[in-house]
Amino acid sequence: MYKRNDSYKQQDLFGIKNSLSAKQERIWNNSIENCFFEQIFKKINQDRFKVLYSEKKSRPNVAVNQLVGSLILKHLFNWTYEDLFRNLHFNLLTRHAIGLQHLQEDVFSEASIFNFQNRVIEHFVRTGEDLLTEVFDRLTTSQLKEFGIMTDIQRGDSFLLGSNIFDYTRLQLLIEVILRLYRNLDTIDKERFSELLSKYTKQTSGQYVFRIKKEDLPKESQTLAKIYHDLFIMANNKYSDHRAFKIFERVYYEHFIVVEDKIELLPANTLTSDSLMSPDDDQATFRKKGKIKSKGYSGHISETANPENKLNLITDVITVPNNTDDARILEERLPTMIEKTSDLNEYHADGSYGSPTVDLMMEDQDITQVQTAVRGKRPHAKMSIKEDESEEVYWVKCEYGQKVKAEKANKGKNVKRHKAVFDYQTCLQCPLKDKCSSRITGVKINRPKRTWYFSEEKIRLHKRLQNFEKLPEERRKIRANVEATVKELKRGVKNGKVRVRSYVRVGCYLTFTSIAVNLTRIHKYVLKSNRNMLRMALITRIHALLNLQNEPLISSN
Repeated sequence: MYKRNDSYKQQDLFGIKNSLSAKQERIWNNSIENCFFEQIFKKINQDRFKVLYSEKKSRPNVAVNQLVGSLILKHLFNWTYEDLFRNLHFNLLTRHAIGLQHLQEDVFSEASIFNFQNRVIEHFVRTGEDLLTEVFDRLTTSQLKEFGIMTDIQRGDSFLLGSNIFDYTRLQLLIEVILRLYRNLDTIDKERFSELLSKYTKQTSGQYVFRIKKEDLPKESQTLAKIYHDLFIMANNKYSDHRAFKIFERVYYEHFIVVEDKIELLPANTLTSDSLMSPDDDQATFRKKGKIKSKGYSGHISETANPENKLNLITDVITVPNNTDDARILEERLPTMIEKTSDLNEYHADGSYGSPTVDLMMEDQDITQVQTAVRGKRPHAKMSIKEDESEEVYWVKCEYGQKVKAEKANKGKNVKRHKAVFDYQTCLQCPLKDKCSSRITGVKINRPKRTWYFSEEKIRLHKRLQNFEKLPEERRKIRANVEATVKELKRGVKNGKVRVRSYVRVGCYLTFTSIAVNLTRIHKYVLKSNRNMLRMALITRIHALLNLQNEPLISSN
């Protein structure tokens, strides 16, 4: 049965805070835990979690604001669950952060917080409602308004979040999946396959693979292929509802193929990035970003970036499979970002966020997209494109200064590219003539002229580059600071992996961490503002005292 927790609103005369000395009270008020209590705990909408509990009269639930608050504290300080409960029991500031006023008040058990998380996840899987993201959105909206933060200019970036799974080799994964299916077979079927699988079941998959010689791999692959086929035929109807069999079935179709009644192992290069990485996380995908390989997910964040802001906060956060293109993330997330910050009119990102679809969406919403780089090789000889709407033509200007009128594509003739013709003799005098190659710039040499064909996509690409070049110098480096935010968010990531696995749990990790990063920034900002106010008050007081000393004791009047 759901019950609100409002006990923290009634201040107790004999509470912990009222027993503090003046110095202790000053430290207490300036602590990040007190900031947490004011900015997060008191603003958690408990009633939104009512859907997780029965409407029948029964034992009341553990306070929702304490559960949610404790999970955020865990990510704020990068604690383990053991650290969290040690501080909840004995740290006065931690207890204050979740509204506990007395040492005699017991906190909830570890089982309660695990059950709560499972309920939130089950609710998300069943209904699609992300209650924790709603907490983030509600808190952020309140904070943006309270501190007068402008949201018209924002920046964004994505980053890898590895799932907390074992890095299996292909052979080890195939064996591990067999072992897990075998454990779920009934007694009769275990006896049936005991002899066939005996060399695997007597040890772990890692121990078995460690002893295999390189020259034995082809034979091992053939053996595994036959075992997979026999197990699939036998267990298909009997164990189809078991999770272990569903994992086995997925691996069977991803790694093997039946050709003329013979099953064979598919070549490794046919596997895709969304093939199963681990039986412990069937949603994790694979991505190689530069030299970094990751099995798991990607996080994407947007944050305010107006140079006039004294405080910037994360405004949007999302977790996606790590093989999702950055441009696709922005394409799907942009409507939500606009809904939350309707005054957004300038967005800074790197070159991977550019795409024709995103360009059209940005134009439709009157948002200037600023990219610090573009995909692929940049031409040595730059071209600029400007549309003349009155004449319905494009003016194309090369870096050397030659300006020509470009013919627009004739849609009636199914011509998809526009054409600009440069004077060949002028091009011969250009110092960039050798760099203006067909391979990079797209200029075709056809005496006595040079022709450059360009598409609508190329026009939008040039527009993005021009957006960057039009910016004042101080606003060209806005995007770079988002990497510092990413570093803050990945503070709890070790060896590229978070402490949890599965799409939903990694999403919860990123949501809680984003709330924690915003709170840290607010706390620093408030402390700095308080110090400045105190400094100004002292200066005013000193001036007042100096003025009093300069006044005569008895007026001449």
